[in-house]
Amino acid sequence: MQETQGEISLNGINAISPPVRAALYAVVAVASGFADLHMRAHPLHGVTQYIPQVLNGTADAPGLYRVLVPFLLKGLSELTGASLENMWYVVRLGWFLAAYLIFDRYLRCWFVPAASVTGTLLVAATLPLTFTNSWPHPDHIAELALFTLACLAVAERREWLFAAALALASLNRETAVFLVLVYAVAGRLERRHLARTLLFGAEFFFVWAGLRVWRGFQTYDFWQLPQNLAFLKLFPANYDPYYRAYAYFFLVLFGPLALIALMRLRAKPLFVRRALWVIPPFVVVACTMSSIVETRIFTPLYPLLVPAVLATLSPARQAATSEVER
Repeated sequence: MQETQGEISLNGINAISPPVRAALYAVVAVASGFADLHMRAHPLHGVTQYIPQVLNGTADAPGLYRVLVPFLLKGLSELTGASLENMWYVVRLGWFLAAYLIFDRYLRCWFVPAASVTGTLLVAATLPLTFTNSWPHPDHIAELALFTLACLAVAERREWLFAAALALASLNRETAVFLVLVYAVAGRLERRHLARTLLFGAEFFFVWAGLRVWRGFQTYDFWQLPQNLAFLKLFPANYDPYYRAYAYFFLVLFGPLALIALMRLRAKPLFVRRALWVIPPFVVVACTMSSIVETRIFTPLYPLLVPAVLATLSPARQAATSEVER
């Protein structure tokens, strides 16, 4: 059918080339990095205090064990001769770009490029709601990139890639344990899949325990439920209303997305449906063992939710490599 004036060819939209997408995400990464740097009360606390403490072993737990980005920065700084602070700016922008590129590739397991770009831009547009009530933690955007990479590996049944992503994610944050659950729910209930799930669970535990042997064992107050319930009361009346709202940011951000994701469940690809199973235990742990006023702790919900949101809004293209079960 001939196109009328003002119409755009869907074939043209869906053929967005990788270089064009990469250029788009580079611009978005700079915008995200700028917002991240200038929305914070203490934008340089991470590189001037936290990272040096992690490197010299004086940081408090659990930060003491989140070694991936601090030691990456140290290695690159020594390799290039750049200061730790300058390398911090470069690497943080690199994590933003990597996260968006990986997320786009992840969504293309099921969707045409136009939809994958839409989903990735949805992540970028809402990510500033996670830049709240804290300084920029070095593990934050790395978590988005690595958690998504591991979900991509599960969706495409690339187990060696999953093993590598799981190891890196485990060096970055303890939330990597939920990747084992993603792998577990994605496959058939059979002996081979159970054995590999246990193997990946052992991999996570080996990294978790190895970090504590290497850096020394520290305990910390992980039970945060009473404090979080107090936060949900919006603090004392004289507390700044802007900060009082932080306790509800995770609901504002992910609540509507969850409702959209739950629509038309039967029409969604298998992995997309099963990834939603991981959300309830993740939210329970986040709300009881982390501070909900730091919305960044809910960042792994993006790769669990956004594919289902897109599948509600646009039919998924069924890719054989994306289905882990028939």
